[in-house]
Amino acid sequence: MRIFPPVEKKVRATFPAQEAEVAISALSGMTMPPLDKEWTATRARVQVAIFMSSKAHLERLLAGVAGAEIDWRDILVSSGLAESNWPQVAKDAGFDIQIGEAT
Repeated sequence: MRIFPPVEKKVRATFPAQEAEVAISALSGMTMPPLDKEWTATRARVQVAIFMSSKAHLERLLAGVAGAEIDWRDILVSSGLAESNWPQVAKDAGFDIQIGEAT
């Protein structure tokens, strides 16, 4: 699986090394929610949302991954990335996601 490179960079800069490896493993191993064709295009956006919602707490990040595997839309709402202004919200948080990368 994969992790959006800017998320990996922020995780490594935010978490201690051992926690960063756990977080990266969890984010890169996220499974697609059942029957969700949008997942591939939305993966980077969801990873950013999980990181933002974690507020630098590994337990919150892992809970965000688990929740997103059930319904990723909830994490978009809680992080402020659910509305049409989500690219600017992400950019303000340090993540410049191009529309073609994640919708």
